[in-house]
Amino acid sequence: MKTFCPFLKDTCRGNECMMFRNEECIFVAFLQNYFEDSSETEMLETNELTPNQEIDVPDWLETITSEEIAENILEFKNKRYPEEEFLGIHSVIRMYWDEKGIEEYQMPSEIQSKIYRANTFAQIMIRKEKKKLKDEKLEKENSELPSLVGRCVDWAKANGLKRLTVADVDAYILERKLDILNETRRAIYAKANVELKCAR
Repeated sequence: MKTFCPFLKDTCRGNECMMFRNEECIFVAFLQNYFEDSSETEMLETNELTPNQEIDVPDWLETITSEEIAENILEFKNKRYPEEEFLGIHSVIRMYWDEKGIEEYQMPSEIQSKIYRANTFAQIMIRKEKKKLKDEKLEKENSELPSLVGRCVDWAKANGLKRLTVADVDAYILERKLDILNETRRAIYAKANVELKCAR
């Protein structure tokens, strides 16, 4: 029996959902990891492990630079979560350090500073990469816009529509299974309505 999905506010769609990878819901896995981390934190507090208590620093973390760590985080993100737009940058960074078994607040102050710089560099790099990919996608979609608008106008006429609402355009995009940016969607809405008005 399918369970209720709090994210979609509907029943779980299983493998049909964009949040499913390898027969597992990424959203649920993330929450499980979060609560497991919380449980571990409570256990550590119970055992009187203070945030300032230092542990041995791995040799690789002693010698690597902040810039190199940032590049590793970006590589980790692109390898593990290349298309997960909903996954925040901070979550990616946290998962990277979790995989490495590093608790930064238990590290010496100089290592904490190195990790902080690395995390900052990684955020900048990930944002730049996302912007670059978005710009490239938008440029490609702009070149295809006349065709996209023309097909949307034909669809509207076939459905007896003299004017398109935003919901109509969303329905058209969903029906055609188009993977386009919001900017392109808004452009289709505006330009298709202009063409429909001129055709009256």
